[in-house]
Amino acid sequence: MQKIKCIISYDGTDFHGFARQRNLRTVQGEVERVMQLLWGCAVETVGASRTDSGVHARCQALHFVLPHGRIPVTQLPYILRTWLPQDIVLVSAIPVENRFHARHDALWKQYRYTIDTAPMPDIFTRRFALHERRPLDLEAMRMAAAQLEGEHDFTTFCAARAQQESKVRTVHGISISGGDNHQLYIDVAGNAFLHNMVRIIVGTLLQVGLGSRAPGTMTDILARRDRRAAGFTAPAHGLCLSHIAYASGPG
Repeated sequence: MQKIKCIISYDGTDFHGFARQRNLRTVQGEVERVMQLLWGCAVETVGASRTDSGVHARCQALHFVLPHGRIPVTQLPYILRTWLPQDIVLVSAIPVENRFHARHDALWKQYRYTIDTAPMPDIFTRRFALHERRPLDLEAMRMAAAQLEGEHDFTTFCAARAQQESKVRTVHGISISGGDNHQLYIDVAGNAFLHNMVRIIVGTLLQVGLGSRAPGTMTDILARRDRRAAGFTAPAHGLCLSHIAYASGPG
């Protein structure tokens, strides 16, 4: 028996999130279905992050115990490429020590939200970027984002139905940068995230960028601990889990 750490990427458009759900198509469910076909027995995976329905991942980590060693670990990405559906790719697989845990051992994670700022939407990025053609005040957005960095109670910035008892999280940094082809990136790095936290942060920053919310109000919004005080929840399709850091190296 050998514990394996894998990195997978997926287009989340046609999934009901990462975590397995009965009678629904999920990323974890598809990976475990294929592994059961390959090895002839149930294989339970543990993911680093539970991405929501419609959210993508470039770097999702998971671990599982290899039922037997007849297949070389280094060949798993190539073998599973022919078994997995086209919207999931197993990027890498390495053996790890038995104590490794994909979720508990993650030091921090980064999510990237992509915004298409062109006058007309790019048809080839519509599944992965939110189209916003109105001019955005990036400096105001950066000023607002800086107030969210550090350790805070993020009750205001999570879904009302979030089940986590403690809403205290640490945001290591929020960067807002322009890319090629009219794309704007909002990168949020932190130790962990609440349900819809990044999407609500993005929705609130967009309101700041559009001038409907003052950039200096973020501290007060945090202090209110009331979901109604923040902005809208940005659509899921613009969000991607982009990086997970471990003590042994990147995810």
